[in-house]
Amino acid sequence: MEDFKLITIKINGIIKCIRQYTSEPAISNILDELENAIKNNDLDIIVYSCHEISDWYSFNINKILSNMYVYNKDVHQKNIFEIDRILKILEHNKDEYKNSIHSKDKTNNDETVKITDIYNIFEKFHNIVIQLRDRYSDRDTLDVMDEYDVQDLLHALLMLYCDDIRTEEWCPSYASTSSRQDFLLKKEQIVIETKMTRKGLSNKELSNELIIDMKRYSTHPDCKKLICFVYDPNQRVKNPRGFESDLSGRENDIEVVVIVRP
Repeated sequence: MEDFKLITIKINGIIKCIRQYTSEPAISNILDELENAIKNNDLDIIVYSCHEISDWYSFNINKILSNMYVYNKDVHQKNIFEIDRILKILEHNKDEYKNSIHSKDKTNNDETVKITDIYNIFEKFHNIVIQLRDRYSDRDTLDVMDEYDVQDLLHALLMLYCDDIRTEEWCPSYASTSSRQDFLLKKEQIVIETKMTRKGLSNKELSNELIIDMKRYSTHPDCKKLICFVYDPNQRVKNPRGFESDLSGRENDIEVVVIVRP
């Protein structure tokens, strides 16, 4: 069974060839629908549109071949053969292609939900910290007092949604006497690093530390997205939304997202 992605690449080539020949509304609308169907993995519309293209070629191929201004007549002739071949493949393997598309869509949706859930942890993190302090009969609890506490609590919360969480321990150049622990979600190729603001750590110093971390992870083989979570319970970051905007973006080939909460 031919790879579905390869089939759509060939269809897009046919679309481009027809558009170069004509802007006739009837076929242009079909081509528009076909391009949308490819983007949305709508196999039924893809098959329908390919049939329409095949019929269009049946009515127009003689005009194309007799047109002295058409320089690529052989390509149009190959398109007729190719579109019929593609139709036979799609119709013969329709169920298999649909199952494959559904499986990929489900995987993509799962990934989207997982990222959304991770972001929700950051949004609720401060509320969770406050709730943990209020225990029955003043029993022992985890009170988030420093960055290590942030790491411990975040690690526990990530386990709600992620099965494979790997710790990345290293000693950054700006704090050579103490190691830090970040989290690698290997399947998702996401690294999450934590910071906690404190007295004596200026906004500029915090920004510089994050920039150093970004450069380190920009060469990490398993990192495609770096999320820097800054826990700021005493609101020491001036203009947190501006801070996020200035530091978020791309560092080489990785996406960087900086989140300051609350």
